[in-house]
Amino acid sequence: MANVPLITTLVRITVKDINGNSVAKQFNQVSSMSFDYNKGMVNIVDVTGSFYFTAITLSSLAYTIVPNPAGSHTVVMS
Repeated sequence: MANVPLITTLVRITVKDINGNSVAKQFNQVSSMSFDYNKGMVNIVDVTGSFYFTAITLSSLAYTIVPNPAGSHTVVMS
């Protein structure tokens, strides 16, 4: 039986690649997100895998949390 999350989260992240180009990614089925300030990393885990982004190349990070049954919380970093 699959786990049904109590909180729906949408994450949009934009980082710079080694050539300076902006690369955007959106995660729709997030199971966890963490910040490691010692390493300067953001880790996003969703149904497709675990993704690490360096905070140094971070252009923008927006995540919206919608707890069931109602309400929302949005955080934007840039």
